[in-house]
Amino acid sequence: MFTPTVRIILIVLCFGMAILFYTKEDFVNMGMTLIAAGLFAYGYYKYGTVYAAFQQLKKNNIQKAEKLIDKVKNPHRLTKGHKGYYHFTKGIIASEKKEWDLGFSELTKALEFGLRTKNDTSIVLLNLAEIEFERKKFQNAEGFLNKLKEFELKPLVKEEADKLMEKINVAQQNL
Repeated sequence: MFTPTVRIILIVLCFGMAILFYTKEDFVNMGMTLIAAGLFAYGYYKYGTVYAAFQQLKKNNIQKAEKLIDKVKNPHRLTKGHKGYYHFTKGIIASEKKEWDLGFSELTKALEFGLRTKNDTSIVLLNLAEIEFERKKFQNAEGFLNKLKEFELKPLVKEEADKLMEKINVAQQNL
C-alpha cells in the first residue's frame, strides 16, 4: 500500500522515536516503535507496491501502475496472493503495450498463483482470450471464453466477452 520511499521514511521515523524513548527510559514505547519498524520492513519485502500498482491499474492509469510495479525488485519474496496480483498487473501492462507473448506469460502466471476474486480471474481469462485473438490463435481464444462462461460475470466483462466472440466468429469466417 505504501511506496518504498514512504516505508523507508516510516522505518527511520520509528527508529528515531525508539531512540527518543530509550533516552527517556520508556522501554515499553521503545519496544512498540521497534515492532512497528519491523512491520514496515516486513511489508516492504512481503507486499511491495503491488496493491498500489493494482489500484492504479483499476483507475486505468497504466503509466503510474507500471512505475509502481517496477519498484518491486524481488517478486519471488512476495506472498503467494501478492505474486498473483504482481503478475496480473505486469500482464495487463504488457497487453496494453501490445507485447502479447509477455502479457500471455504473465497472465498465465497470475492464474497459477491465484487471485482473490472470481471477477479478477474472469478479467484475466478475458485478457488471455484477447491476446490469443490478437495472435490469431482463435481456437485458444474460444477456449478461454468457454472457461469464462463458468463464472458469474459482471455486465462489463460479459459485454466484452460477447464482443470478442463476435470478432472471433467474423475472423474465422474470413479465413
